[in-house]
Amino acid sequence: MVKTKIISSSAVILLLLSTSTMVNAGTWENTKEYGNKAMFWKNKHLEDIDFKHIYPKKFYKKSYFGFAVTGTVIVASGAFIYFTAGAGAPVAATGTSAVASWVAGGGAGSYMAGLSTIGSWFGGNAILGAALLNGISVGTIGGGAAFGTLSVLGKVGVMASVTAIGLDGVAYFSNPETKNLEYKVKVSIPKNIGSKDTRQLVDNIYDTEEKINEAFEIADKAKQKAFLELKSEYNKNAIELLKQKLQKEDNQEDLIVLGIIAWNNSEYKLFDEAMSKIDVSKLSNTGFLNYLYALQSLSKGDTEKTFAYLDNSKDENKYALEPIILYINVLGNKDFIRNESKIESLVKHAEENFDSDKYNTAYSLVGVYYRTATFYFNNKRYAKAEEYYKKAEDNLGLMQKHFFGKELKHTISLGIANSLYMQNKTSNADTMYNDIIKDIDEKNLDEKNNITEQYLGSKK
Repeated sequence: MVKTKIISSSAVILLLLSTSTMVNAGTWENTKEYGNKAMFWKNKHLEDIDFKHIYPKKFYKKSYFGFAVTGTVIVASGAFIYFTAGAGAPVAATGTSAVASWVAGGGAGSYMAGLSTIGSWFGGNAILGAALLNGISVGTIGGGAAFGTLSVLGKVGVMASVTAIGLDGVAYFSNPETKNLEYKVKVSIPKNIGSKDTRQLVDNIYDTEEKINEAFEIADKAKQKAFLELKSEYNKNAIELLKQKLQKEDNQEDLIVLGIIAWNNSEYKLFDEAMSKIDVSKLSNTGFLNYLYALQSLSKGDTEKTFAYLDNSKDENKYALEPIILYINVLGNKDFIRNESKIESLVKHAEENFDSDKYNTAYSLVGVYYRTATFYFNNKRYAKAEEYYKKAEDNLGLMQKHFFGKELKHTISLGIANSLYMQNKTSNADTMYNDIIKDIDEKNLDEKNNITEQYLGSKK
């Protein structure tokens, strides 16, 4: 059984574009969009279900126009979902408050904000956040250890894994109800695909997410709660609409879009029914569909079939990162040491083939490298962990390294420092740690405290 998970954090978006270019490109894009909508009514079925058709990249967002999204960042300034969905804070295992507070950047109310942030990564709230956080340590460290009973090294490993979830959208945790190890994988909802009612629901969901972010920015808790409840209603409406679509021969675009919404809401039976009704007989490219089939197999616990579909997906859409990300996670959680060479070959595949100009994705090589490094770290392979954390740092954008969104850079540098420390290179580790502290804005005491709390050298 598999569940899907993604960390909801702030994305650092750098737009290095002139105003005139944006206006002209936007005008061209609007014209093309109307043309696409007109074409839709002539053809109710996708000719290809691959990543670039499901997530088309707008012309003005291609990298050669200077638009760069380098990954998801967990920082205190992010949009935190501060919503309890009940009376009082949910019960979390002893010690998890430290992780929750770290995710939220520390400060007053950070425990609930952190739980809510973690829960929101996977379409839920603070209650889901507590359940996931309690289970992540079991999935990451193994041995059934609760976070509060872990060693300092184990706790640092869990925190690194939480960061990895934010960068690649895949969580492996122990379900608190079934005690089974499960997955949660966040899948972006496609836009401008499907019938009119489906498109309207998707637009409503995205519009509401924007309003939620705005409510966070102005710290309006009443609006946060109201818009979160509204988004929940839209998700419920989408689930009901999918049930209707499944009862008749309908547009398979609807099955893809509504099926993904079902997946993100843990409605795996409905997701399975939607995927099973897709007609593949006339499709020439099924790269993205094979990725969805991989999720379908993973939800049933069939990892071998999952790998087969992921192989098909990455072979058809070599440029796509999502199949590689999921492949690495499943291999690493299954048996990292035995699967090490395969994982490294997948990383190499991503290095050689990933092309963010071909489709719209929230992920980057930073997440691939950071996840691989964290697997090495948690398996006590510290030299290799250092190597991959350095690769993650090298793949950050220039602006992110030196100007904006430096919290992610600091977090990755901390991984390098801890890897050095565990190799007994304490002098180098301390130097890197001190460099991180010096680079943090002197007013940002929360980040300084979080870095210090996570640096292994500060415990000596």
